Amino acid sequence: MSISAIMNTSLSALQANQTALRTVSNNVANINTEGYSRLDVNFISQEASGGLAGVQAQIQRAANKFLADAEMRSAADIASAAISASYLDRAQGLFGDPSQPGTMFGALDDVFADFGSLALDPSSSTRQGQSLSSLTTLLSQLDRTAIEISTLRDETNVKLQSAMEEANALMRGIADLNGSIRSATASGADASQAQTEQAGMLDRLSEIIDIRVQDGALGGVEVRTTNGVLLADTDAATLSFGTSVSPQQYPSLSITQPRSSTAVALEPSLQGGELYGLLKVRDSDLADLALGLGEFAAGVADALNAAHNNTTSVPAPATLVGDNTGLLSTDSLNFTGVSHVAITDADGRVVQNLEIDFDAGQITNAAGATTAFTGTIGALTTALNTALGADGSATFTNGSLTLSAAGAGNGVVVQQDETTPSSRSGRGFAHTFGLNNLVEHPTPLSYATGLTGTDAHGFTPGETLTFAFKDENGYVVRDVVYTVGAGATVADMVADMNTALGVDATASLAADGTLTITPTASSRLTSVDIAQDGTARGGTGVSVSELFGLGELAPAGRARGLQIHSDIASNPDLLGVAQADLGGAAVGDLVVAPGDGRGATLLSTSGATNRAFSEAGGMGAQTASVIDYGARLAGYAGSRAVSADNVRTAASAVKDEITLRRAADEGVNLDEELIKMTTYQQAYSAASRMIQAAQELYDTLLRLV
Repeated sequence: MSISAIMNTSLSALQANQTALRTVSNNVANINTEGYSRLDVNFISQEASGGLAGVQAQIQRAANKFLADAEMRSAADIASAAISASYLDRAQGLFGDPSQPGTMFGALDDVFADFGSLALDPSSSTRQGQSLSSLTTLLSQLDRTAIEISTLRDETNVKLQSAMEEANALMRGIADLNGSIRSATASGADASQAQTEQAGMLDRLSEIIDIRVQDGALGGVEVRTTNGVLLADTDAATLSFGTSVSPQQYPSLSITQPRSSTAVALEPSLQGGELYGLLKVRDSDLADLALGLGEFAAGVADALNAAHNNTTSVPAPATLVGDNTGLLSTDSLNFTGVSHVAITDADGRVVQNLEIDFDAGQITNAAGATTAFTGTIGALTTALNTALGADGSATFTNGSLTLSAAGAGNGVVVQQDETTPSSRSGRGFAHTFGLNNLVEHPTPLSYATGLTGTDAHGFTPGETLTFAFKDENGYVVRDVVYTVGAGATVADMVADMNTALGVDATASLAADGTLTITPTASSRLTSVDIAQDGTARGGTGVSVSELFGLGELAPAGRARGLQIHSDIASNPDLLGVAQADLGGAAVGDLVVAPGDGRGATLLSTSGATNRAFSEAGGMGAQTASVIDYGARLAGYAGSRAVSADNVRTAASAVKDEITLRRAADEGVNLDEELIKMTTYQQAYSAASRMIQAAQELYDTLLRLV
């Protein structure tokens, strides 16, 4: 080997060890830097035409791809689980402990307790006021809880926007660094700094979206979702909110992949991360709780109304104005059993007493005279007018039945027959029409309409309703538009719906008039929501979704806007504290008397009466009292919160273990770095000594010449 070769070899060793020492110093300086991966030095022999020609230092990040991928997966899992746990814990906090006062369920207990106290002294205006005050508090808490759940959903939507924008910035940064890394790799320069910065971006992106990372052939990385949707390579994808069919529907997420101009749905590609967690909470978890709350609120109101429609105030009210039922005068009655309608004077004595026998199709007055009616609501209204004669009147307009008494001081009383009570889909005559409701709501609370397939559907041909097909996470898979056809009956409407729904779902009308939309097993859908409804039934203004409780908006909305009937709120004396004895009562008989507290007793026990609850969110269909259903709803909310927290805890444990292993494999060990520094310093000294020896040899040769 020539002296020149010795000098060049020693110089390369000097430079390589100097680079190694800088690398060790950099590692030591970043020993406490979160996310920093250790840099290792590899020495590579350089070759020349005459053989070996020194050494070169190559810097490489100590990256364990397996552990990095595992940590990304666990980061996505813990991010989605943490979001679910946080929001569900806050949501279940809105319900409170059913056994504690001051909560929504405590307010429910107060209502029934106060009505029980009123039964002991029905003439007490103080106890009347307390009963109505407790009921107002309960209805306000139901409304407030529903609003708070909606607010939580709105909050997740805002956080979705923020997380989406951050993901877009990260993907752009990763794509830009890919260009820097590839340029450095191609030129033989050190790309470790850019790789470290990119690794930090990938770690954060993995918390937002569940990603899979693959090394590029020319350097850099290719980032995709779990199912292969490209997020970043030399260019970056763009996430955005999709357009909503209506303002009532939360927007979906869309993605435009690199070098594409077409936006496609992102939700099917998400399996973890903050976006997945926020979408699941917004569209599934909180939606389920809202539906459960809506069913509970409707059950409470309906239980009180069922009782109050079988009571009367003292004296009886001059007019009973029913709710807008969404029914038409041409609809079939479909009542069975017997109901009583009476006109009483100011002293509570019978002026006129009618017995409506729905099975026989006739009305019998106190004198024994009968009036026949056919099987429609309009025919019954006409017959009531005839039977009441000069003592009162009955009208049915825009879905609302009104009964009025004629004569100063006279009032109207409606009561179920004790032996064969009237029933239409499980609701009595007065209850069906909401003639003496205690609690009112702008839309129907019960979806057992009592309609049959032969009834006219009452909607205008050409009106449209948009179905939204959803998967198990609440993501809208696609929208389907149903247009009201030329067919006039409810059966025709159901058939047209089935045509529009295709093979994905089935519409069916039950015997009680309940219309359900059920996803087919092959469709892999979980529910069918209503994205937009532009229908209105006759002059009632009630839409298809409001009448039958389709989708989420109408059923969940029953917890909002509940209030004490306006007539009773303005005049508490109209509260039904008594019960009339109309069966067989003759004209002049006393049927309504002061001091009768049986009506208040009926109200106080209505919370313990079993009733049918429909499937709502995660709450299955069941028969229970409103008190028991409320306790189960609170338990359901609590169990969902606990389950989400358990998932978060498990995901955190997995991530912590992976992080420790990755830190051990990629992190900086001070003892090891000090050993390396000593080694490189000695090698540096040896290279310096070689250069000095070569210099001395060269000087000696020059002196010999």
